[in-house]
Amino acid sequence: MIKLLAVCAMCLLSIIGCEKERQVSAEVGAQPKQIIDKVTSDISNVEAKAAENLKAADEASAPEKTNQ
Repeated sequence: MIKLLAVCAMCLLSIIGCEKERQVSAEVGAQPKQIIDKVTSDISNVEAKAAENLKAADEASAPEKTNQ
């Protein structure tokens, strides 16, 4: 009977330990996704700025083309 209680106690402690590990694992696993999301956002912002710069450059050179 004492052995059974000891085994049950060990199982309970193992389950509690696994829950903590699972939570930590989920937090660690989320970090690469956050990094990828930030990089994707940064790339989108740079692409938008580049498109604006190209449009401004085209508009600036358009009057020169019509005058020639």
